[in-house]
Amino acid sequence: MLRYPDAEAAAEGGERTNLGVRILNRWHNYYQDDHPHFCTATITDWKPMLQGANVNVLYDVWNESRIKLGVKVLAYVVMPDHYHVILESGEGKAVTEFLRRTASLTSKRLQPGGGLWKERPMVLPIHSADVLRTKVDYIHRNPLRKELVLNPEDWLHSSFRQLVMGEIGAAFVCDDWGHISL
Repeated sequence: MLRYPDAEAAAEGGERTNLGVRILNRWHNYYQDDHPHFCTATITDWKPMLQGANVNVLYDVWNESRIKLGVKVLAYVVMPDHYHVILESGEGKAVTEFLRRTASLTSKRLQPGGGLWKERPMVLPIHSADVLRTKVDYIHRNPLRKELVLNPEDWLHSSFRQLVMGEIGAAFVCDDWGHISL
């Protein structure tokens, strides 16, 4: 369960405790205007579908969606069976639409007939610079936790090399962080 201390600012749904804390189940996502969002999406049955050329399909959809919707991709990692991404937009609705388009278009291109994604993505707004740094570190260390590489820079489908090492020419390039103020 997720707990949000600001029940009035939380989206509708869930139940309220006597402390004024809204308890939301895992099916409820919380979007907030003018904040980055930590998002996770998982392939059905944890099948390793996001490998090889399939990853480029995901990147193409992300590029199309960020151009169409004005959503910024701040950090990411694409694992064989899921991805984590930090998205930012002036409107939370644009983040919702970005994720919906990602699920819909990647499903059509990689698994016609649907059923590619396990469930809707998990989304949490980020309210402080410390939490943003923690989430970016979590994203970049994900391949290490799964024992896929020994160092974060060895995983090619991550923003680590761009954001931490300053490399250019990655398969997917993140947006500039200059506009973020938490």
